[in-house]
Amino acid sequence: MRHFYPENKLRKLSVALLFLALIWQHATIAAPRNVTKAPEPTWITKLPHRIETNININEVNGGYHFLLMDQQYEVARQEVYSHNIYKFTTEEGVQNSSEIRISFDPHHEQLQFHKVIVWRNGKPIDKLNLNKVKVLQRESGMDKGIYDESLTAVLVLDDIRVGDVVEYACTIKGGNPVFGGRFFNSFNLQGYDPMDERLLRIVMPENRKLNYKLYLTEKKPAIKTVNGSTTYTWHLKNLPGTVVDDGTPSWYDPYPGVYLSEFNSWAEVVDWALPLYEINQKLSKPLLASIDSIKNTYGSGEDRVVAALRFVQDEVRYLGFEAGIGGFKPRPPSEVYANRFGDCKDKALLLCAMLREMNIKAYPALVNSSTQEHIAELLPSPYAFNHCIVQVELLGGKTYWYDATISKQRGNYKNIYLPNYGKALLIKPNTKALATVTGPATDKPEVKVKEIFSISDFTGDVELEVRTEYAGSEADYQRRHFSTTSIKDIGKSYLNFYANSYPEIEHNEEIRYEDDASGNIFTVFEKYTIPNFWTEQADNEQMLEAWFTPQVLRSYINQPKTSKRTMPLAVGYPVHVEQTITVLLPETWTISNDELTVEDEAFLFTKSEKYSSSGKELNLVYTYKTKQDHVTAEATSQHIRKQKSVLDALSYGLTYHKGIGAKGDTAWPVVAFTLIVLLAAAFGAYKLYHWDPELPESYTIEDGRTIGGWLILVAIGLIATPFRLLFGILSERYFDSAVWNNILDASSGIYSPELAGILIMELIVNTGYLVFSVLLIFMFFKRRSSVPRLMTIYYAASLVFIVLDYALISMLGLEAGSGADSAKEIWRAFVAAAIWVPYFNLSHRVKATFVERLHPAEHYQPEPEEADEEVEENVIA
Repeated sequence: MRHFYPENKLRKLSVALLFLALIWQHATIAAPRNVTKAPEPTWITKLPHRIETNININEVNGGYHFLLMDQQYEVARQEVYSHNIYKFTTEEGVQNSSEIRISFDPHHEQLQFHKVIVWRNGKPIDKLNLNKVKVLQRESGMDKGIYDESLTAVLVLDDIRVGDVVEYACTIKGGNPVFGGRFFNSFNLQGYDPMDERLLRIVMPENRKLNYKLYLTEKKPAIKTVNGSTTYTWHLKNLPGTVVDDGTPSWYDPYPGVYLSEFNSWAEVVDWALPLYEINQKLSKPLLASIDSIKNTYGSGEDRVVAALRFVQDEVRYLGFEAGIGGFKPRPPSEVYANRFGDCKDKALLLCAMLREMNIKAYPALVNSSTQEHIAELLPSPYAFNHCIVQVELLGGKTYWYDATISKQRGNYKNIYLPNYGKALLIKPNTKALATVTGPATDKPEVKVKEIFSISDFTGDVELEVRTEYAGSEADYQRRHFSTTSIKDIGKSYLNFYANSYPEIEHNEEIRYEDDASGNIFTVFEKYTIPNFWTEQADNEQMLEAWFTPQVLRSYINQPKTSKRTMPLAVGYPVHVEQTITVLLPETWTISNDELTVEDEAFLFTKSEKYSSSGKELNLVYTYKTKQDHVTAEATSQHIRKQKSVLDALSYGLTYHKGIGAKGDTAWPVVAFTLIVLLAAAFGAYKLYHWDPELPESYTIEDGRTIGGWLILVAIGLIATPFRLLFGILSERYFDSAVWNNILDASSGIYSPELAGILIMELIVNTGYLVFSVLLIFMFFKRRSSVPRLMTIYYAASLVFIVLDYALISMLGLEAGSGADSAKEIWRAFVAAAIWVPYFNLSHRVKATFVERLHPAEHYQPEPEEADEEVEENVIA
């Protein structure tokens, strides 16, 4: 099941202390590094100065807004000029945004400040003082194991007030040489808040082509070529804010913008990347020794792939030094092996090197973990990717994809989990387009929860056993979690998960787990005791209730905060959860079975409520499976409605009346009534006993045969019938005064005159059938001629009564017990009538067997003498 676990406190504390130490160290640097003061460059376009705004303050978030956002790029010079003007509207804005922070790569870039001015009441106040600029190495990706050595120049502005306008301009000179001077980027042309003016200007050499692609906007650039340079300019004014919905997919950018790139195709990106991923150094002896060990241990290519993957995943930790070129060029495999650490591209290239040494084809592949398959909608460029995985080609040409950065993965080469990356760019010669990334296909749930509630009575403790089976990514996650967290802490977290529903719950035993590495199945076992499981209803203390909810499955269903949407809604994908709740009851529960299916374009939900034939076991089976990662804005309303119907259907309640549970005295009026019915039935039996129909034509008493053949089965059923009926009458508590008092008391929670009528009818019919069955047994073995017609009445009346009983119960809105069991009972009665009614009316065996009458007819016997004379005459003749 999914739980939320606390972070490792010691690790969190150490990270915080290290961060504070870095801040202290760099905050005390006397002079800034790579930061200077210089005039504005001559190649820029200057706009008329602006300190007045047309923006309505009621549309502003964060306590400040931009009057101008100006970005200009001189590609040939590798210079980026920024000029921003923003105004404070609230104290919170002053509190949160009175620092100017500019990040740059000290290996290849230099920062030049041009001006920092605070405008107050229309007058400028110069705030640019390099001695006050602090340069910090913040390492924002440190918690994720990434160190890029970028610096952040911080200028804390003093004496800032609401209404002040801050203006600053700077230029970053230089660029990462790994790109060879090629330009590519993306820009938002509109922000979350309204903006007075936006300028984006790109200056390109005339002989270099710049591709652009608009996104959620139709604002094309003004293109102009002068003096060997081509400029692309977006100059926009009075821009409205963008209304952003919450819960959008990771690949969706809500802001209108533009993509820019000098790369004309994905093939050009591959040509750029191939030299970076070449292995120019011989593999070290220790690395070759590890490869030989794998080759000697495993005979097949498939097993060698798994062994190499596990080595790189589990024994080479994830840690990246991505400063400058290192952010895009992987380190040599031997170095990564020796250091036992590397980032995604380092680990991917190491895995490729190991597999190639074993004559297995393997290639690095660039992907984007956020954009996924929507990367195909971007312009080709190195910035389209943020991650590196590996494609492996085995004998026969079958390809598989693996992520070398995911630790604790298990399974065979076919079923190792891969996130939904969608599209990838293979770093392989002659690659022309993006490839589709396919992970292992499975239709089985990744999470299967089985909860068993054992209820022995309605006052004692309830035992709860939980078995949770994880597969795929869920198994990988749980394996990592159990390897880094103590069983004690996990047990506490699991206990609190259930305590939200059952506050007094306690552990029965320590949590344990089993790990099937080959099948990648991770199973967790839990046992609990729940005191005071049944609670009294708030408005009726005589009624006890208990509720069951698939909390684990519920945790996978996300509800959006924004229902009226203009943007797609993210859906967790892929998700496939199955949760079964089994309730072992102390008494028979007569409730109908039910099923529910809710489905739309994004998910499928099913629910099954089934009671066992004994009525003492309830099984609730829920499944939730997502089919895609988003819902379109147009389909959101219907999706939310269906999602609400799912949430409403999750909980299942049982109620129990205390009075029903307690046995009462004998209901003597019901006993007296039953005796009257019994006497009436006995009188009817007496009349039927004297019913003496004639034999069928051509059948006489001389034809009488013994009971045999199929009639043996009928005899067995008849003999068992009185015992079955008598047991039913006595066990159904017809004679319990507590039952009648509760269903006939208007103040009772189970008051139901209709149910009383049904019980009376059942008692009359069952008593009558009891007497009738006893009579049938006697007549059957006497082989009376009335038996065929009485048996016809017996089977036909049984079918009619069962159908009528359930029909009345349904019409009156009463619970009829298990729907499936009701159907089975009707079906059994129908089949019995369909077989035995024709048999008793058409069978020669029946007609020849039941020939005895209560008053046999007198047959004429000829005189003996006449017979002798006839014989004599015949002889003479």
